[in-house]
Amino acid sequence: MTLRRRLLVFGALLPAALLALALFLIGLVLDHLLLESVDRGLTLQAASESVSLFDRPGQDAHLHFGDSALVADLQRLHHQGALYGPDGARLLAYPADTVAPERLTAADVARAPALQTRAIAPGERIRELALAIDSPRGEPHAIWLAVSLASNDAALAAYARAAGLIGAAVTALMLLLQIAHARGLVQRVQSLHAHMQRLQDGDFSTLPPVDRGTDVIASLRDAIADATDKLRTASELQHRLVADAAHELRTPLTAMRMEIDVTLRRERSPEQLVDALTRVRTEVDRLGELASKLLAMATLRRAEWERVPIDAVAAVRAALDSHRAVAEPRAISLQLHAPELAPIRANPGPLRQAVDNLLANAIKFAPPGTAVDVTIRDGDNQLEILVEDRGPGVPPEHQETIFAPFRRLHRGIDGAGLGLAIVREVAEAHGGRAWVTPRPGGGACFHLVIARA
Repeated sequence: MTLRRRLLVFGALLPAALLALALFLIGLVLDHLLLESVDRGLTLQAASESVSLFDRPGQDAHLHFGDSALVADLQRLHHQGALYGPDGARLLAYPADTVAPERLTAADVARAPALQTRAIAPGERIRELALAIDSPRGEPHAIWLAVSLASNDAALAAYARAAGLIGAAVTALMLLLQIAHARGLVQRVQSLHAHMQRLQDGDFSTLPPVDRGTDVIASLRDAIADATDKLRTASELQHRLVADAAHELRTPLTAMRMEIDVTLRRERSPEQLVDALTRVRTEVDRLGELASKLLAMATLRRAEWERVPIDAVAAVRAALDSHRAVAEPRAISLQLHAPELAPIRANPGPLRQAVDNLLANAIKFAPPGTAVDVTIRDGDNQLEILVEDRGPGVPPEHQETIFAPFRRLHRGIDGAGLGLAIVREVAEAHGGRAWVTPRPGGGACFHLVIARA
């Protein structure tokens, strides 16, 4: 079933059917209430007649229909009555053309009022009551009372006509409203479906059509638009990463090929061959470093980020110890400013890699004889690691771009340009962020923030 048909069925046709059922049940209840009112009147009339049937002198039986001051109302409502003697013969009747039975014995009826509905002509019904009663002399008599149900039937017919007209009008209105609502809703959903099809085909160039609504579909559209924008950004970054990686890979490969071609053009001495192979080995090392960094970044992006309790101070101190061998030949001192303990839940491997990258970057740009300071700030909601060097610093226009893959400010310095990109990946995976600010007095201060889980 299509969405449009589903909306029409459940939004108009099913409510219309339920409305019709409700109106029908209301009609049944109304019929019951009207009949109950008639029965109550007949019962009260029977009670009144039974106590005054023999109240005349001589205790002669009689009916009070003709003596009532409301005789006109009784005639209008088609009230009828009859009294039967001990032998069952009809003694009295009102009016003269009554439809009361010709004979009715006390043995035929109960001592309690017996009520029933009887059809006396096509489309005409009466409600009748029969009751056995004894005269003061102990003679069994029977009394029969009836009233026409024409007014009840007229009221029910009027209700049926009104209910039918109201039901039809409400159904038509619901159908028209639901058709208009379904058309707009289907168009909105179909536009999102078409957009999702484009996303499935890899087209992230356009956003879903603007939705002016304020319901969940509009919220869904905004979420899809946000996801599309992120997918487009990720796709652009991926293409840029592939292009940059291809460029970075081509450079050492080109150098290796040229070195090999030059070496093969003429015979070389063993010393010359060693030099050529050494240069080729250097390019191979560059390729290996680049491949390792790319693999590390890919691993970070698809890794399961299971966070476990660790001591950040111990992790940073271990990273500092591993870099002292690189820093000491240039007389660069590594200094740690931290509390005794800084417990946090983190992924220890990626966190150590991010700290290693920051230290390697700081040592690379730190002038000989200076210091690299590492500070740990333990807060209530986050833990911040600062790595400061006294190098050339980062110009304001490059403080954001240096965290992109393959972005290097100084081409003459070795490196794949992926270290800071990995730092940002690790920070964001931990619910934090990474950025750089100028160090007071010169140099750069890199901030790595890890949010507490």
